[in-house]
Amino acid sequence: MDVRLEPAAAPGFRFAGVAAGLRNEPGRKDLGVIAADSAAAAAGVFTTNRVKAAPVLIAQERVRRGRLRAVGVNSGSANCFTGKLGLKLALDSTAALAEALGCKPELVAPCSTGVIGQPYDLARYREGIAAAVAALNPGGLEDFASAIMTTDTHPKVASARLRLGGKEVTFAGCAKGAGMLEPKMATMLAFVMTDAAVSPAILRAAVRDALPRSFNAITVDGDMSTNDTLLLMASGAAGNRPLEGRELGRFNAAVAEISAALARELVRDGEGATKLVTVEVRGARNAADADRVARQIANSPLVKTAFFGCDPNFGRILMAVGKAGVAIDLDRIEVAMGGIKLASRGALHTEALAAAAQRMRDREFTLTVDLKLGKGAARILTCDLSYGYVKINAEYTT
Repeated sequence: MDVRLEPAAAPGFRFAGVAAGLRNEPGRKDLGVIAADSAAAAAGVFTTNRVKAAPVLIAQERVRRGRLRAVGVNSGSANCFTGKLGLKLALDSTAALAEALGCKPELVAPCSTGVIGQPYDLARYREGIAAAVAALNPGGLEDFASAIMTTDTHPKVASARLRLGGKEVTFAGCAKGAGMLEPKMATMLAFVMTDAAVSPAILRAAVRDALPRSFNAITVDGDMSTNDTLLLMASGAAGNRPLEGRELGRFNAAVAEISAALARELVRDGEGATKLVTVEVRGARNAADADRVARQIANSPLVKTAFFGCDPNFGRILMAVGKAGVAIDLDRIEVAMGGIKLASRGALHTEALAAAAQRMRDREFTLTVDLKLGKGAARILTCDLSYGYVKINAEYTT
């Protein structure tokens, strides 16, 4: 399946993004709406942070019913740590969107992203909803993706088409996120829409299958947000026959590939990032050990600053491997940077360091660690830690 990093119209859905004045930047889009022509099958996953924003609590409850008519997303305010007033704000916001669309509030999911501890202006939100609903159109996905950005430098969209159940089926998705980014899940909002005719149960299974290879396999800084949300919605407009067997597997694979493409773009646009790095760990005793090692490397500030400086600092990599607390044998470990072997059989290959440093100048490269103790493997996408990341986050609320 060919996944394109471009928007597409998903029959049965309309999108809009408008400037509602919710941010301090005049004219910037800050309120987005997804609207289904009728109640769509839906599934979702949310942050596992114990500090959960008001919109997350409401969206979690509503998506359990398996049907959504619309999603309203504001940027600039996370509506988190805002107490009972924040819950009321989220409920009133969904009521405003429901009234504008003529549906029940229970069919509307709220999402918010931005500064924690600060509510947004409900009057402006309501005015923005009126403008957004008036602007809804099948080709508005990129406008929606622009409206939900915070420190992102550009909207992130992906789409694909394939034949399933005797019909052409479209998948269209978008996501935001650039920092406070490590899942389970990440500081991201992601939305995948399809016109396939499938049940909520199928969507729930597809989300579970997609996460380990996409949004749960990325990190920018190892920090987990309070507002993370991934919603998968299916309008049924394609009118395909029921999916089963191989075709159901192809549907799940399509959701996973769209999710992986969006996840990759999140890390590529990490705050201040200049490098996209794949950390690949092989030869662990099991997959869990491999994942622990990969995450220790991918989240290490020392390793990430070395990525930024194009410095093949093997000591930092080895430190992170040992810090993971899994079984290792120093005489077996092999480490390669961009395909250039840095260490093996208990020895550092000093003659390879210059070539590895040159390879690290590439925009993308892979760091491979082979523990040679078993068949466990894991892969995590990460980025470097630059001056830009420090500047963005040092001045985020000021």
